[in-house]
Amino acid sequence: MTGRSLLAFAFALLAVGPVLAQLPQARITSVFPPGAQRGATLDVVVGGGSDLDELDAMIFSHPEITATQKRDAGGNPVASTFTVTVGGNVPAGLYDVRVRGLFGISNPRIFRVDSLPEIAETEPNNAAPQATPVSLESIVSGRANGATDVDFFRFPVKAGQTFVIRSEAARLDSPMQPLLQLFNAAGRRVAESRRVFSQEASIVHTPAADEEYLLRVQDAVYGGGDQFVYRFAVDTRPQVDWSAPGFIAAGAAGSVTLYGRHLPGGEATDLKLGGQPVLKLTASIDPATAGQPVGAAATAAFAQSFWWNGVDGNLLRLGLAPQAALLEDPAAAEQSTAVPAEVAGRFAERGDEDVFRFEAKKGDSWVIEVFAQRLGSIADPLLMIERINTAADGTVTYARVATEDDDRQNPGGADLPTLSDDPSARLDVPEDGNYRIRLRDRYSDARGDARLSYRVSIRKPQPDYSLVVFDSFPSADGKAPPTSGAISLRKGGSYELPVYAYRRDGHNDAIEIAAVNLPAGLSARPSVIGPGQTTTRIVITAAPDAPELLAPVSLQGRSGPADAALIREARTATLVHDALNGLPRTARLSDSLIAGVMKDEQPFSVVVDIAAADYSQDQQLLIPVRIVKRNGFDGKVDFAFYNVPGETDAPAFAIEPGKDSALARIYFKEKAPVSAAAILLHGTSTVAWRRNPWLAERARLKVTEAEASMATRQTQAQTAEAALKEQQLKVTALTEQVKKLGEELAAYTVQQQKLKEDFTKAVAAQTASLETVAKAQAQAASIKASATGKPEELVASLKALQEAADALATAAAKVEELTTAADAVAKQVTSVKELEAAKIREKAEAEKLVAEKMKDVETAQAMLTQSMKDLEAAKAAKAAADDGLKKAEEATKPNNVAVRAVADPIVVRIHAGTARVSAAVPDNGVLKRGGMLAIKVTAARRKEFTGPLKLTLELPPGTTGIQAAAVDLPADQSEAMLTVTAAADAPVGDLANVVIRATGDVSGRAAATDVPVAIKIAE
Repeated sequence: MTGRSLLAFAFALLAVGPVLAQLPQARITSVFPPGAQRGATLDVVVGGGSDLDELDAMIFSHPEITATQKRDAGGNPVASTFTVTVGGNVPAGLYDVRVRGLFGISNPRIFRVDSLPEIAETEPNNAAPQATPVSLESIVSGRANGATDVDFFRFPVKAGQTFVIRSEAARLDSPMQPLLQLFNAAGRRVAESRRVFSQEASIVHTPAADEEYLLRVQDAVYGGGDQFVYRFAVDTRPQVDWSAPGFIAAGAAGSVTLYGRHLPGGEATDLKLGGQPVLKLTASIDPATAGQPVGAAATAAFAQSFWWNGVDGNLLRLGLAPQAALLEDPAAAEQSTAVPAEVAGRFAERGDEDVFRFEAKKGDSWVIEVFAQRLGSIADPLLMIERINTAADGTVTYARVATEDDDRQNPGGADLPTLSDDPSARLDVPEDGNYRIRLRDRYSDARGDARLSYRVSIRKPQPDYSLVVFDSFPSADGKAPPTSGAISLRKGGSYELPVYAYRRDGHNDAIEIAAVNLPAGLSARPSVIGPGQTTTRIVITAAPDAPELLAPVSLQGRSGPADAALIREARTATLVHDALNGLPRTARLSDSLIAGVMKDEQPFSVVVDIAAADYSQDQQLLIPVRIVKRNGFDGKVDFAFYNVPGETDAPAFAIEPGKDSALARIYFKEKAPVSAAAILLHGTSTVAWRRNPWLAERARLKVTEAEASMATRQTQAQTAEAALKEQQLKVTALTEQVKKLGEELAAYTVQQQKLKEDFTKAVAAQTASLETVAKAQAQAASIKASATGKPEELVASLKALQEAADALATAAAKVEELTTAADAVAKQVTSVKELEAAKIREKAEAEKLVAEKMKDVETAQAMLTQSMKDLEAAKAAKAAADDGLKKAEEATKPNNVAVRAVADPIVVRIHAGTARVSAAVPDNGVLKRGGMLAIKVTAARRKEFTGPLKLTLELPPGTTGIQAAAVDLPADQSEAMLTVTAAADAPVGDLANVVIRATGDVSGRAAATDVPVAIKIAE
C-alpha cells in the first residue's frame, strides 16, 4: 500500500462515525512473564486484553505445560493470575498460550521455554543507580511500560569471558523494538544492537578485565504499553547467527554449516558481523523432529519450515526442500547448475548479485521460485530470468525473459498479511538453450549481510495449493479488517473463519473446505474456494444445547478428481497486532485452531436450510430464511449477502419485529461467471444485551443468603437473650431461696437461744427458792431450838418458810414447766437442728446451683454478645450484598450492542445457461381474477445446447390462486405460449419474484434459465 493510500485509508477511518460495541469475546495482548525455564513453576499474569471477565483457565499448546488458577489465602481467585508449571522434558521453543473466561477462549500469545533460570525486571530501574542486578547464565523478562521507559541492568563478567546478550521481542508477539546498549564500568558504550523487523537484537562481547557492565534497554521508537514485552539472556552459550544452507531436504537427515560470533570449537572464517569474527561449525539435523513453525510469520504458511533448537539458547528457522541444496559459490561470477535444483545463497556484501546458469529444452516448463521472507530472512530478492544468446562470432547477449520483484499472490489481502517479498516466475522454454537467473537484494546499494539468505527452487510445474485459516474476530459490519480472536461460540451461535488458498504452478481447480473431527455440539457445512479464487469462509455453528467445551478443530481442503484428489490440511494464522510502533499489520502461525462454547446464548440465529445448489446463468434462486430469537429479542434484523459472484443480484432485505422469516432472492445474471462460490448471509441488529446476567444472579443469591444469615443471627440473638433472662431469673429465685433459708435458720437460732435463756432463768429461780427454803428451814429450826424464841418469831419464821416453800413450789412448778418445755424444745431443737442441717445442705446446694447458674448466665451473656456481633456482621454482609447487587445490576443492565449473525454457507455452482429467454407479457402483466394471460416465451439457445426445453411458471412459496400448465418447447422451435390463469378468489396485488423457467437436459443434469415476469392480480 502506498503512502498516499495509507493516508486515504486513515482519513476514511476518521470519517467513520461512532459504532456500537459488539458482543464481547476474550482477547489478550500479552502475558507476563512471557516465558519460563523448563522444569520451573511460576506465576504468569495476563498483562492486557479485553473482555477478560472471570478467567478460569490458561491453556498451552504443549501438554506438559500446565496451569492452575492462583488463589489467595481465602481461597478466592487472584485476578488474571495462574500458576504455571513447565515440565522438565518440554523442548526449548515457542508455544501458544491462551486463556478461557466467561467470554470464551482467547487468541493465542507466545510463551517461550528455555533452559536457563529466569527473573523479571524490578521496577523502578529507569536509571543506572536503580539497575536490576542480573547473574550471568540467566534470562530476564521486562516490559516497556511507556514511551519514555528505560530499563537498566547490571552484571559482572570475568576477564576473557565471552558473553552473549540476545533479546527477543518479535518472537514474543511484541511490537517492541528493543535497542540494547552495553556500557562498561567507566560509562563508555562498548556495544549496541537493535531489532530489525523479525531479526532480533544481540550483542557478543569479551572483556579484557574483570568488569561490571550496565545494559540499557528501551524501545527504539519510543513505544510502550502492556504488550511491549521483551526477554533477554545474558550467558556464555553459543550464538548462531545463520546457517548455510538455510534449508535441508525433507525426509532425511542432513547437515548444515552453522555460522556465529561465539561458537566454541568452531572453525575460523574471514567473515565478521558487527565487528566480531564469525566462526563456523557443522551440525546434523533430522527433519523428522520438525513440528509446526509456531511464531513464524503468516507467509510461512506457504513454505515448509520448522524451528531447530539443537544449539542451546538458539532457535533457528530452517526450510524443507524436495532435494539437497546446491550452495552458492561466492567467488564465482556465474554458477552453473543442473535442473531441477534447490540453490542456497545470500547477499553478503553491498552490490552483491548472484547468477545461476542452467540448460533448458524447448517445450519444457520450469518454475523458478525464491524463498526468503517466508523462511524468516529479511532479504528482499529481485528475480531476473534471461536467455543467453551466443552469436556465431562468440558474442554473448542476454534477452530478458522475466523480471519479478514481490510475490504476485496475496490471498489474505488487507486482512491477513500474506504478501511476501519472495518473487517467482514460470519459464516456458521457447527453444533449446542456456538461461540464467540473476538475483540481487532490492536494497543492495545500501546493505549487504550474510544473514540476507535465500533459497531458489528450480522445478517442473506441479499444480498444488496450500491453505491457511485466519483465526480472527470479524468486525461488526464485516467491512473492517478482522482483529485478533478465536472461535468463541455462544450457544446457538455461529462463527465465520476466512480460509485462504495459495495456488502453485497453475493450480486452478475448485477446493472444497471441510471441518473434520468436530466434537458433539459443533457443526460446519462444507465450503468451497471456486476455480481461480483464493478465499472463502467456513462457518462453525454451536447447537442451542451445546455443552461448554474447548476442542481442537481441523480444516481440510480437497481438490481434483476423487481418485487423485489433493488433500491438504489448513495451517492456522493469528493476528499479532495491527500497524503499531512503526511495524506493519503482523500475523503469525499458531499451533492449532481451538473452538470454545461459552455459557452465553446468541440473541438470534440465522437459519438457511439450503446447503448447496447447482444453478445456471440467468436463473433465480429463492432462499427461505428464518431467525431463531432468544432471551426476549424481537428487533429488526437487516440482511446482506457476502461473497456473491460477479454479475449477480443479491438484494438486501430485512425481517421486521414480530416476524421470524423472509424469502431472500439471488439472481445469477447472463454474464455471471461459471464458477463455484460459498455465499454467506449475515443478519445484523441492535440488541439490548446484558453483559453478565450471572453476576447479578450471584449477587442476588448473596443477598438472599445474607438475608437468611441475618434472620438466623437474629433468631440466635433472641434465643440467647431469652436464655440469659431465664438463667438470670433462676439465679434470682435461688438467691431468694438461699436468703429465706438463712432467715429461717436465724429465727430457729434465736428461738433456741431464748429457750436456753428461759430455762437458765427458771433453774436459777428454783435454785434461789431452794436457797430461800433452806434459809427459812434453818431459821425455823433455829427459832425452835432457841429457848428464847418468841412465838411470833416462830410464826414469822414458819410463815417465811411457808412462803419460801410456796416460792419453791412455784419455782419447782416453773422448772417442771420449763423442763417439760425444755423437753419439747429439746425435741424441737433436735428437729430444728435436723431442719437446720437440711437447710444448710439445701442452702449449700442452692449456693452451688447459683454459682453454676452464674456460669450459665455468663455463658448466655457471651452467647448473646457473640450473637449480637454475628448479627452486626450479618447486617454488614447484607448491606455489602445489597451494594454488590446494586453494582451488579448496574454493570449487567442491558446495553445496545451490534450483533452480527451468520448463516451456514450456501455452496453454489454456476453453470453456463442453456438459452437466453425472453417473455412478452400482455396487458402490462395485469391478470384479472378468474382471467388468463397468454405469455409469449422466446428461447434463443446457446451454441452448446440444442435440445428441447420445458417451460414452467415458477412461483414463490406460499403463492396461491394462480397457475400455468407446463409447456414443452421442441428442439427445433424457439417460441411457445404459456397460459397463466387466476382463480376467482386469487389474492389481489403484485406478485413478486415470479419467473418463467426454461429447463433442458445437459449431460444428464437439469439446466435451467429464468426470465422474471411482472404479474398483478386485479379485480
